[in-house]
Amino acid sequence: MLATDRQLISERSQASIAVANTATILVFAMMIFVAGQIRIPLPFTPVPITLQTFAVYLGAAWLGAGRGVAGPLVFAIAAGAGLPVRSGFEAGLTGATAGYILGWMLAAFLIGRLLGGQDASTPRIVATMLGGSALVYTCGLLHFTLLLGLPIQQALWMGFLPFLPGDALKIAAATAVYKSRPNLLSTF
Repeated sequence: MLATDRQLISERSQASIAVANTATILVFAMMIFVAGQIRIPLPFTPVPITLQTFAVYLGAAWLGAGRGVAGPLVFAIAAGAGLPVRSGFEAGLTGATAGYILGWMLAAFLIGRLLGGQDASTPRIVATMLGGSALVYTCGLLHFTLLLGLPIQQALWMGFLPFLPGDALKIAAATAVYKSRPNLLSTF
């Protein structure tokens, strides 16, 4: 085999990997979109219950930090560009949920960095996803208090406390799925 043949094969392999990575990131962003359409509106808050954090935590755990952040970033870019990808087919990056979307990227980085397709103990997976959840809530609550001007007690009642039981279930489910197939998407 000539050096140019090896170089051509290497270039094709790199292109195939790039296409696979791009497709995986787009599927992850779509997973977040679909999870947002499974929603339960609450009468006392503009933030609905969705499965988006489940998608973010699981996708980041499988994909690692770089590709894990890319999924929510693509989602945010699509929303910011006016595509109706947010829960309830809304568009834009303003409103009550904008802080949470930023938090998804931070959570994805943390979860992807600490798990990233590796086999891990159940306590480690749960602790990592709880850390990601803390980042999501921190960003969401900061947005509620600073940009929307809500007092911290009201922000806690509208954007944190009602979601804790559901998030515990989502983290338990994401942990179980990840534990069963930790390296499902880490081969690209």
